[in-house]
Amino acid sequence: MAVQRGLLLIADIAGYTRFMEFHRSDLAHAQDIVARLLEAMIDASPTLELVEVEGDAAFMYRPVPGGTGPELAETAVRQSVAMHGAFHASQQKMACLNKCPCQGCAQVANLKVKFVAHLGDVAPQRVKRLTRLAGFDVIFVHRMLKNSVPVREYVLMSEPLWERADERMRTGARLLEQELEGVGRARTWYLDLAALAEPLPPRPKITWLAQQRETLGVVLRTLPDVLGLRKRGALRNLTPA
Repeated sequence: MAVQRGLLLIADIAGYTRFMEFHRSDLAHAQDIVARLLEAMIDASPTLELVEVEGDAAFMYRPVPGGTGPELAETAVRQSVAMHGAFHASQQKMACLNKCPCQGCAQVANLKVKFVAHLGDVAPQRVKRLTRLAGFDVIFVHRMLKNSVPVREYVLMSEPLWERADERMRTGARLLEQELEGVGRARTWYLDLAALAEPLPPRPKITWLAQQRETLGVVLRTLPDVLGLRKRGALRNLTPA
């Protein structure tokens, strides 16, 4: 397929740190929670196409022929804010209603989400029923995940994308020059999502039935993993065919 100009965005969940040391049920519950949080974010970003779920991250894409206009940076930020809100609304519900005592469930309230966005050229590749993206800019946006941004939840934009931001969006952003592995020195800009986030919806009403539904839902969905009937470490397939 021909090379395309596109907006590349990755939503990356952070906060689960020692799952390989946990009991099998803890890991299975944690992965169920991550999958549901990713689903909530994907549903909240209809203008972006899901390319692939990569562990605790969703890699998304939007073709932008010509790659011009200030709306590109605005789109990246707007979609990040929407996904951030969906993430925390879903997280709040789980934290309030899930009464499973395992570490996978107990840590849900500690999870955070960050976003990196870039404007670049990609080459779509069709492999059986799946479409993958290839090219240097795909590598570049993934390298942006390893950074020194000093806040926990943020939108980090590359220079090609930032150049298309309007003056209103530039207010509050911070320049961060950093060395990206295998790429070299890069200028990036970040926005603190704490300053952009919309208020969360009210906490769900806590009832015995609601708690049972949430807790047993996790237990039943992950039972094949706990019993060793499904490959360990595999998230539900969220990648479109």
